[in-house]
Amino acid sequence: MERLMVSDKLCYAMGGGFASNLSFYAMLVFFITYASDVYGVNPATVGAITLAARGIDAFIDPVMGAMGDRTRTRLGKYRFWIITSAPVLGFTTWMVFASPDFSATGRVVYIACVYMLYSLVSTVSNIPYHSLTAYITDKVNERSNIVLFKQFTGIIAQFIVSAGGIYILSAFSQSRDATGNVVVDFHSYHYLGILFGVVTTLGFWICAYGARRQDNWQRIVHDEKGLQTDPAGEQQNIVVAVFKQLSLAFRSRSLGCLALASSANTLSLAITAGVTVQFYTWVLHNTKLVATGALLNMLFGASIYLLVKWLVSRYGNKTAFVIICFIAMVPSLILWLTFSPENVTFTLILLACVMAFCQGGSLITWMMVTDCADELRWKTKKNAAGIASSTLTFSNKFGSALGAFVLGGVLDLIGYLPGAQAQTAGTLHGLLILMVLTPVCGQLLSLFSMIFYTLNKKNHQAICMKLLGDGE
Repeated sequence: MERLMVSDKLCYAMGGGFASNLSFYAMLVFFITYASDVYGVNPATVGAITLAARGIDAFIDPVMGAMGDRTRTRLGKYRFWIITSAPVLGFTTWMVFASPDFSATGRVVYIACVYMLYSLVSTVSNIPYHSLTAYITDKVNERSNIVLFKQFTGIIAQFIVSAGGIYILSAFSQSRDATGNVVVDFHSYHYLGILFGVVTTLGFWICAYGARRQDNWQRIVHDEKGLQTDPAGEQQNIVVAVFKQLSLAFRSRSLGCLALASSANTLSLAITAGVTVQFYTWVLHNTKLVATGALLNMLFGASIYLLVKWLVSRYGNKTAFVIICFIAMVPSLILWLTFSPENVTFTLILLACVMAFCQGGSLITWMMVTDCADELRWKTKKNAAGIASSTLTFSNKFGSALGAFVLGGVLDLIGYLPGAQAQTAGTLHGLLILMVLTPVCGQLLSLFSMIFYTLNKKNHQAICMKLLGDGE
């Protein structure tokens, strides 16, 4: 396997890592607010739509992973899907925020259809992208560095979505209130969808370019000599072959535990990110603080990544994840016990700490999934990078969808009124709970799942040695 150059790592991270997270955070931060406050769909209905899309993903994600593992084209194995799906993903990102003028029922149908289409195309782009991590190098340290690179660019993407998104919405809005202040309207979301869609497409293409030396036809031919493959048989029984590949996910208990931990962590991130605009608007009384909070998240996140790198090097992926989960609960609990809406700076700093540690946990899960891919390859003698990555990707999307569903229902429950001039005291207290205490619940669930996760630093190293001994 060719050694990765620095330019390869940067293209992979700045391309896919940035593009993947750009569209992900755009939906996470703005979708429920746009669909309810601007497009007029009930928040609970929006939550149900996102959950239904994840129900479809329950089938599509692992199938896409299996298809990626068994793809053989002149453009490579995983790069083929990234190159061909990127422009479609960009187009569907715009479609989600396009705001066509339909009736109330037509708007619900439109939002449901385009969001599910976006979710499907996102799967076709992201599963192969994440599968590349375990495919382009078999060196544990290089994988960790790649994950650090791509997750750090994810922080940059989150900042651009939060701060840049607010700027786009303000700059392109054509509505003003009685005092002349900007009121975000469908015009601004239309431009937000266009800009994020174009950047997403270009980012994925850059990623595919960066992996051109590792994922190509020559590599496919070489791998078929060393792994148990039967290309002729696969072509004749492609459906059977795909479902056999799907069954590999059940050969690793650790992969299932990791999926649960990832779902819990992403669920808490989805709820806090989804309620961010409402929290800053009504509890802290300043929507512009979203950009300040995003900047702090990026700065704190960069520092946490250095801590993660040290923890992983010293203790291994599992122990590092457990440590980060424990630490992540501390700022949440401190903020809950000391919160005052007048103490804005203190609140912003602690919220940035919460988000940074939660994102640190998410970063480590992408390191852990490559361990699971190695375990599956050792047990089955088959390449299972796609299956392992698709399992984790699905768990992330399921967690974000469940978070949106819970958020939509809870916003209704606490009496949140989209577009209102004021909110009740009970609603404000509910927004505070959603923003501050949700991460604690997510980290507790993640810690519980780690009780049954068996891949620690020592036995993963043993598996890697066995793979090398088998000539893989």
